Formats: sequence, C-alpha cells, structure tokens
Amino acid sequence: MRILSFLLIISLSHLTKGQNVYTKFTDTLVFDDFSSNSNNFPEKYNSLELTIIEDGQYRIKRIKDEGQSVAYLKIDKPLVSYEVSNRFLVCKENKHGTGGLILHGQTNTNGGIFIEIGAKKNYRAYKINGTQQRLLSGTPKGNGWIKSKNLTKKTNTIMVRVEDGYFDIYFNGEYSYTIYDTQYSQGNIGLFASASTEVLIDQFHLSKSGNTLSKRTSNPNNAETTTNDPAFEEVILLFKTKIDIQQKEIETLEREVNKCRSMLNYDTSLVTKTKQLTINNRFLGNQLDSTSKALNKANTRLTYLESLKEDIEAGSNGDLVLNLSSILANMKRENSTLKITNKELYRTNSQLKKDNNVLLREIERMKYLLEIQE
Repeated sequence: MRILSFLLIISLSHLTKGQNVYTKFTDTLVFDDFSSNSNNFPEKYNSLELTIIEDGQYRIKRIKDEGQSVAYLKIDKPLVSYEVSNRFLVCKENKHGTGGLILHGQTNTNGGIFIEIGAKKNYRAYKINGTQQRLLSGTPKGNGWIKSKNLTKKTNTIMVRVEDGYFDIYFNGEYSYTIYDTQYSQGNIGLFASASTEVLIDQFHLSKSGNTLSKRTSNPNNAETTTNDPAFEEVILLFKTKIDIQQKEIETLEREVNKCRSMLNYDTSLVTKTKQLTINNRFLGNQLDSTSKALNKANTRLTYLESLKEDIEAGSNGDLVLNLSSILANMKRENSTLKITNKELYRTNSQLKKDNNVLLREIERMKYLLEIQE
C-alpha cells in the first residue's frame, strides 16, 4: 500500500512538470486593450481601493495596508474551459507588492485559484476556500513561492490554459508550471492586487475552444460537407461582413455612451465651478472698488501736497519759508511715503483688474460650454 501511495505521488508530481492542456482556444470571448471604457471590469474609488481605466491601462490600487483588491470580469455565466492572458505590471512603490490572476473565482463563497506574481521574478499558486488557504505550488517552507527565469521585473504576459482541472501556466510565452485541482470545476476570472500595491494591466484576452463547421452536415449520406459549398461560403462571408460592420457601430455607440456619461459628471462640475467663479469675481470686484477709492484718495492728497510745495517755494516772504521749513521737510517725507503707497496700490489695482478679466473670461467660457451641452 505504501508503495502504491509513493508511486501515485511520483505520478502526480510528474504531471505537474509538463503541459497537460493541448486544446486550441481560438474563439475570442473578450479582448480589451483599455483604450476605451468597454465595461468589462468594474471601476470604483473609495478609501480602501481604486480600480479605474486610465491612459490605456486598467489600474488596480490597494490603498489600505491589508487585504486584497479584486476586480472580476463581467460575464453572463461561469467559465469551464478557456485560455486567459494579460499583460501585467506590479508597480515598484511597494517592494513586497504582488498581484495576479484569479481563476474559477467563486464570488459568492470567496474562493478560487490564485496565480500570484511577486516583485522578485517569482510566483506562486494557491487555492482559497472561504477563510482557508492551501498552497498549490512550491513548498510550505518557501510559502509556495517559486523563482522563474521566464519572469521579468517589468511587464509580464501571464497566460493560463484551463481544462478538466488542469491549469497550465505560461510566462511571456514560455511554459512554466501546471497545477491540478478539481474542487472548483467552473467560475469567474478576476484580477487582484495585494495590500499597499498598485498593478497595471494594458491588455486582457479570453478565448475558448472553437467548433469547426465541418462537423455540422445537413445530410449524413452526403460525403461533401456544407463548408465546401461556394454559395454557402459566400453567405457566411456576407454575414461575417455584416457582423463586423455592426460590431464597429456598437463600439462607436459604446464610446458615445461613455462620453455622455463622462459629460454628465462634467456638467455637474461645470455648474459648481461656475458658481465658485462667480463668488470669486464678486469678491475681487469689491476689492477692486476699495483699492480704486484708496488710489483716488492718495492721488488727491499727493496733488494737494505738491501744490503746497510749489506755493511755499515761490513765496517772497523769507520768514514764512523759514517758519515752514520743518513742515515742508515733514511733508516731503510724507509725500515720498504716499508715492510709494500710490505705486503699490496702482500695482495691486492692475493685478486685480487682470484677475477680474481672467475670471470674467472663465465664466463666459463655462456659460458657453453649458449652453452647448444643453
């Protein structure tokens, strides 16, 4: 019995060292390069995490220093057999940061197969079942982590082929590992980032195995399949062309819908910004009026002092000049001070006028944008 158990363990370990899925997955189910919001993955922002499409990348950032941030693919039904690949980058802000793929994800019971990539060209695979975790790779001493020469410290392409409980893992086009698990026979696909980690995905591709049309014959007695009929092939080509045109129209309409959604949020921000600019304009207008009054008062005082100076200097009564010499000196000092104050008030007045003009132009632009959107 011990010998049989030993042989079974050796056989299973041998299976994990070679590829086990040879099915060709040729039919694309989902392809996303995140050039636009295709709504394949959720977008959210809160105090714990951030998931958003930005600059042609899907960004997952776990803000909190514990837990994981998970984003599941939006699909109609669970997946059984498939091939999934994505271009994946773990940002370097956290040298211990990790992220990766979730396969056969059980969104209701918090379970699935996790393929996790580290920052040190290493990876591991494990299974989550509720609150329990079981390693599917490596050794318990190394916590399941395995070094791989196929990984880089920059962007990596992760591809996994899934069928009949086998998960063949490829890194950057090179086969690396196989795990086997039959507890989860189907589920969803997700992306995740560990605590205090940001990951960027710039491409996601999901495909299934193709069904050849040659297996679908209308008459069993007819040795020639329908795919060899030129008329049938022409009809297929016609429908394919029509489908391609409709797909382009759908993509265009989706972009327009996403644009309208973003413009709806932008409209709200425009109204708020216009109100704030109007308040700022009123405040600066009041400041401009008070500064103008102070400037006019200083100019009047300066004119009076200059005329008084001229009268004193032109007077023929020397005694009056001697008696007023001290007063004149004080007035000169006051005159100099008022000139400096006048220049400062003039500069302040000019700057306020410029700020007021900028605000007026901004308000007009906001009103113009709001009128266009209405």
